[in-house]
Amino acid sequence: ERPILGSNECFSELGAFGRSFVRGHMSNAMEWPGDGVITPAWARLLASTLDANSRSGEPPKNLAKVFPKAVHEKLLKHVGAMLHDEPTLLRLRPPRETEVVVVGDTHGQLHDALKLMSIAGEPSATNWYVFNGDFVDRGAWGAELFAVVLAWKAAAPDFVFLLRGNHECEFCTEVYGYKRELQVKYSKATGNALWRQFMRVGAELPLAAQIGDKTLVLHGGLFRGKKRAKRRGAKATLTVGTLVELAGAWKGGGDPDGEGNAAIAGDVLWSDPAPAHEVTGLVPNENRGIGTMFGPDATAEFLLTNGLRLVLRSHEGPDAREDREGMDNMHSGFSVDHDIENVGKLCTVFSAPDYPQFIEAGDTRHNNAATFVRLRGESEWAEPDPVAFTAARPRPESEPYYDITVGGSDEEGPDGEL
Repeated sequence: ERPILGSNECFSELGAFGRSFVRGHMSNAMEWPGDGVITPAWARLLASTLDANSRSGEPPKNLAKVFPKAVHEKLLKHVGAMLHDEPTLLRLRPPRETEVVVVGDTHGQLHDALKLMSIAGEPSATNWYVFNGDFVDRGAWGAELFAVVLAWKAAAPDFVFLLRGNHECEFCTEVYGYKRELQVKYSKATGNALWRQFMRVGAELPLAAQIGDKTLVLHGGLFRGKKRAKRRGAKATLTVGTLVELAGAWKGGGDPDGEGNAAIAGDVLWSDPAPAHEVTGLVPNENRGIGTMFGPDATAEFLLTNGLRLVLRSHEGPDAREDREGMDNMHSGFSVDHDIENVGKLCTVFSAPDYPQFIEAGDTRHNNAATFVRLRGESEWAEPDPVAFTAARPRPESEPYYDITVGGSDEEGPDGEL
């Protein structure tokens, strides 16, 4: 087996006092509120309990003691029912004085997500959150991270909004660690049951959020329209979709395959922008085997057709951009991918610093910063203000729950070469 290199500093650096302190803060198991109402205080307690447990030096299976299956499952079902009532396309209308925090991929990096929220501030009437998917896989604390996000959604449903990423799907969670993480931290049977419930939640997640009139947030990128352009003697080509088509689309089920009525869902979750010299218009994404690739001309058409000025997407970190000529390397956690004069922008935001958490021996760490984006009412939430941050230190010791030699899902889709 190849040795694994993580970026984790040893928990032992905290010393005996530090270890006893965090153990004292996670000795009691989380309980479901007696009245069934999740409050901000409960969400804070859950976050501190899970953080302390991760730093306790106890084995991963200790999670089942501090966050029992019954509570975990109730939280999934509770928020799943809320998401079931939300449409494919959220149309958010914040008050003018409200700032909106857009969070990109977090990928099971619990401590970095908690740091992000400490910088950005708790969700409130004047501080909304839109999480742009990819909560789990690759990082070692997907169960904990997703639980904290769900708790805040339950505690502040009018101020916290969750979107689906390509990792909230069966394929990715079976290959990139989340399913096994649940099996290790609970048991195989319990982990499988929690994974199935997670997949039900994933299938209910909205695909996109329109903030005000001018900004659209979605995980991967542009999607095909129902009609195809066809010239005499030529094959039909993809056309750029509309917000009306997106609003009427299916959320995609357990594993959107990009076919039939899951075509738009597959595109939204897996698509990528490309520079003008590489792609014109909207074309099938051959690199991933699912979704689209689209050039600046397609972005301009999409913005103009739908009355938008800004598209915020995520989906690509520094590993995915490593060999993409003409595209920003994402080492800052943010890039302006398409900037069309007098029309608008398409930007990528990535919120997992020092990513991926685990690398093969001999590989070079990216040591990337991460970013979240603030949007403000005075600009109609259409001018991104990127806020960069570095990884939380120390990271507790952990092991990956997936084969790190498998090709990255940030580079290839289910039909690509793994």
